[in-house]
Amino acid sequence: MPYRMIEHTADLSFEVTADSFRELIGESLRAMTGWTDPAWGDALAERCFSVEAPDRAVLLVDLLNEALTQSQIHREAYDRIEFRILEERRAEGHFIGRSITGALDEVKAVTYHGAKVEVNPEGLWRATILMDI
Repeated sequence: MPYRMIEHTADLSFEVTADSFRELIGESLRAMTGWTDPAWGDALAERCFSVEAPDRAVLLVDLLNEALTQSQIHREAYDRIEFRILEERRAEGHFIGRSITGALDEVKAVTYHGAKVEVNPEGLWRATILMDI
């Protein structure tokens, strides 16, 4: 047999709740950023984004991956998000945060596997997110 499977822990899963889709995205961003435990710098950071997706779950994953990409390119971390447009399948706005000098942990990617965005009968929004670490 030319290969074998090796088990290892490489994923981190979050369940996030909020009162609206807008808040759900913000809380998801804070969960991802908070888990990495960034060493915050002094410089303020603001990065534009524009994302389109086929549904809310993919939109959430794509937004988090965009924040992750911008964070890695610019050595920044974001703990706020402001929207100019937020629809079911489209979002435009800004990630807001600060420069960083490092981080305790790193998220490699937010995955589509098992990604969910749901609203319960009481109107509470819930997202399940899996990250490759």
